[in-house]
Amino acid sequence: MPDPSQLTQFPRPSVAVDTAVLCPVPGRGLHVLMTHPGDGVWQLPGSILRPQERLAEAVARCLREKARLVDRAPVQLHVFDQPDRDDRGWVISVAHLDVLSAADVGLAEDGGPGEQGAEDTPTEAAVPETADAELPESDSDHPDFPVHRRKLVPVHDVHELSAEHQEIVRVAVHRLRAFHERTPDPFGLLEKEFSLRQLRELHEIVAGESLQADTFRRTMLPLLDPTGEAVSQGRGRPAQTFTRRSALALRADTRIQVPEGPRRE
Repeated sequence: MPDPSQLTQFPRPSVAVDTAVLCPVPGRGLHVLMTHPGDGVWQLPGSILRPQERLAEAVARCLREKARLVDRAPVQLHVFDQPDRDDRGWVISVAHLDVLSAADVGLAEDGGPGEQGAEDTPTEAAVPETADAELPESDSDHPDFPVHRRKLVPVHDVHELSAEHQEIVRVAVHRLRAFHERTPDPFGLLEKEFSLRQLRELHEIVAGESLQADTFRRTMLPLLDPTGEAVSQGRGRPAQTFTRRSALALRADTRIQVPEGPRRE
């Protein structure tokens, strides 16, 4: 019988971190960022926890080294602890969720910097017009930062990922949609001021379906503050603009759960 005071007598699982980086792409739907080490398979950015490393530090390291994303603050998503989930051995994965706008990954919507062959820098991913095309490789030759290819693919087309990572994407999409059902733009992807139409279009990308305008308006208006300004949206009268109520004010309503993370100012 192992002595419970001696932890070395108990088998220890490895602990991994994996991050589902989701991106609502206008006109193309919800996408996920996948990375490729060059000698393996497509995967979510992740790693085994290093000695004395905290979870947040490991997540930041993976996003920086494998996804070339810096200054991110993903939210913890779920702990995947099936003993046989990893064919390498006993590995528990603490999955995280991050959300980027199309601009955050350098996605060109009308040509320009995101076209095929554009330079891919360490902090901005240039994505070709083909949504699931591979990203150009970085010119980094630092031995501690091996080049990882990257690409955005629709969340419903992640068959290149392992079954374990597909499950992480599924849970991440479900959680993101739950956030958006009760919170306006919870990850701050829109500009500081926006119209209800712009807000609804973002939520429709995340939901993967059209949303009834009147119902959406009734749900979101109590969570917004009017700016007193208006913005032109093509034909018709200018649309009133709003700002999202502060996270503190939203959390005052116990029905609202607001994820922590960087916001666009």
